[in-house]
Amino acid sequence: MQTARYLIWLPALLVMGCQPSGPEPGQQVWEQTCAVCHLNGIAGAPPIGNQAAWAPRIAKGLDTLVGHAQNGFEGEEGTMPARGGNTSLTDTQVAEAVNYMISQSQ
Repeated sequence: MQTARYLIWLPALLVMGCQPSGPEPGQQVWEQTCAVCHLNGIAGAPPIGNQAAWAPRIAKGLDTLVGHAQNGFEGEEGTMPARGGNTSLTDTQVAEAVNYMISQSQ
């Protein structure tokens, strides 16, 4: 009887263990702040997933990308407002969002 009870619950436990654990770090910040520009390339922002647009930026290094995202950037390639215009974001949140965009764009 005890074995039968375990066999009834085993499939439910296995399915529960297969559920996604939630969004990747940085994904929520990207969706709420960064997507406004990085979804469609507004103001020269490289669209997420566009490998050709991201490759030269990634080549500059993570520190440069994160620095531009945290402090803002103006150049021939476009304009990046500091923290995507969301001053409430922490340095960690900005870095996680940059890492998320890179992971989706390589």
